[in-house]
Amino acid sequence: MPRTILSVNDVAASLHVSAREVIRMAEQKILPAEKVRGQWQFRAGDVWNWIEQNMETLPERRRKDRHPVAPATQLLAPILRDSAIAVNLMAKTRTSILRELSRLAEEADSTIDSAALFQSLQEREAQSSTALQDGVAIPHPNRPLYLEAPVIAAARTAQPIVFGQRDGGLTDLFFLICCPSQTDHLLFLGRLCRLLIDRTLQENLRAAETAAEFSRALTAAENALCRD
Repeated sequence: MPRTILSVNDVAASLHVSAREVIRMAEQKILPAEKVRGQWQFRAGDVWNWIEQNMETLPERRRKDRHPVAPATQLLAPILRDSAIAVNLMAKTRTSILRELSRLAEEADSTIDSAALFQSLQEREAQSSTALQDGVAIPHPNRPLYLEAPVIAAARTAQPIVFGQRDGGLTDLFFLICCPSQTDHLLFLGRLCRLLIDRTLQENLRAAETAAEFSRALTAAENALCRD
């Protein structure tokens, strides 16, 4: 992963907490960081790994944040098109779901080479699984893509599959993130992790019968998260 350097504000947007909370986390060594010329700096890879390993702690951290968080300006909902959502997908293996997600991403942006994206996703999964918990996974390529704008695709498999969840559980909800920059990637990764720990949203996504219902469930949850 490229050693992209993030600012305090970049990390705050990714975690959906205040800049002061990010500084506190850096000072207390909760979040990997280093001070350069009096300013805290964060490596994108370190933040990426921290989010994946600590997603369960984010809601409580935000509740304890004593400083207001600026309303989000970059939202998932306008990026995730219905054409890039598949419900009740018949994929039964990690390889097949990655191939289908690549195809959906190409549906959303015709400049994407689905075969090359599929290869990149396989390389990333070979490093470590992007399965999180509660049947959720957020696959992503192992490097930024040359895109004009971020692309997100989503799929729900008809039956949960083995995808490498740490506790041995099965996975059925998949969100693919393709971004032209590390900062965009971390913003949307953090947002998805925050949203997808909500059991009500999980239930609504699993109950959606169409791509439009799936999208509406995600939009409603994101609006509730970001309305303050």
